[in-house]
Amino acid sequence: MDEQLKEALGCKTATEVAEALGVDQGQYSRVIRGRSDPGPQFQARLLLRVQQYGLTFDDLFHVVEFDTALEETA
Repeated sequence: MDEQLKEALGCKTATEVAEALGVDQGQYSRVIRGRSDPGPQFQARLLLRVQQYGLTFDDLFHVVEFDTALEETA
């Protein structure tokens, strides 16, 4: 997702992407690295910003059903 966003937003760094989205750089970094789940405000800012580039929620996020995620980690 990070490279996709950099390209779509014309950014070179993760810090520039975070600024373009209007989110905290630390939060952006944690979401990209999978250390934090993107909250509703993060998702909303992201989707509002990238929709003009033709990107959708499914383009940016890998949705895993809860039961499936538990089976994969067991």
